[in-house]
Amino acid sequence: MARIISSKEVIFAVAYLLLLSVLAGLTYVGWRLTRASASRPRTRVIGPDDDPEFLRRLGSEDNPRP
Repeated sequence: MARIISSKEVIFAVAYLLLLSVLAGLTYVGWRLTRASASRPRTRVIGPDDDPEFLRRLGSEDNPRP
C-alpha cells in the first residue's frame, strides 16, 4: 500500500535539504578562505644573488681568480 505524503512533510524535507546545502556551502567557503590565507606567498627579501646590478658589479677585475 502506498503512503500518501502530506504537504507539511514535503515542506520539512525541502527546508532540511536547503539547510544542509547552506551549511555545506558555508563550510566550503570557510575552508577555501583558510587555505587561501595559508598558501599566500610571503614577501621576499632580495639578497645579493637576486640583484642583477650587484652581479654585474662583480666583474673579473673585482674578484680575480688565481
